[in-house]
Amino acid sequence: MKRILSLIAGIALYASTVVAQGTLLQFNETTATDMFSNSETIMKLQSNEVTPFSLPYTAAKHVEFKYHGIYCVTDVMMAYDFVEKVSLKGMNISGGWQWRRQSGFGLGISYLSDAEGVFSQMPIYAELRSHYLRNQVTPYTSLIVGYTLPMGRRNGNKEMKREVISGGVMVGLSVGARYAFNRNVAINAFVGYQLQSLRVERLANSNLPNTDPNYHKSAESIIQNFIKFGFGINF
Repeated sequence: MKRILSLIAGIALYASTVVAQGTLLQFNETTATDMFSNSETIMKLQSNEVTPFSLPYTAAKHVEFKYHGIYCVTDVMMAYDFVEKVSLKGMNISGGWQWRRQSGFGLGISYLSDAEGVFSQMPIYAELRSHYLRNQVTPYTSLIVGYTLPMGRRNGNKEMKREVISGGVMVGLSVGARYAFNRNVAINAFVGYQLQSLRVERLANSNLPNTDPNYHKSAESIIQNFIKFGFGINF
């Protein structure tokens, strides 16, 4: 009987040892497989190229000033006359109808004055204004033709006094650039040339009697040549 019990115990011990060895072997095989799989995954990740993150593209906002309808321009201007050697400053106001982007026709008025007040004047003119691009910044030209009204007075020293006694025809051309904030408001800057005729009376030695030989009074027509520049606002 003892032999039978010893045999059964030996068989049970052997069976439990075999099962334990099989489980350990299976665990070891699974662990090795997982490690191999993890290494392969890491190698794939390292071999892949990293794509940089990019923001979505947003087109720049297009700003265009109105190109059809009523327009108005107000400028501050300075000018220098090479004939009479005099500087003037003042402002322009013009307005009209723009029937397309390139062309607008209007009327304008200016007031210019010099330090002595001799050549103060008020040009009244017709204007052809042209813009060349539909961008936020565009070059433009302004061609004007009109008549100059004298607004000055006789002034000068005792040896020589001058007075503008009549106005005349004026023409001018300006070249500039306009910057649009939106469709209804913009600013501009320009340089230009202006030519106009005036009749000037000159009085020499006005403190002497008109019978004195040194007393001299004359009137002559002159052509003023202005170089001008300025800046303004467009509506």
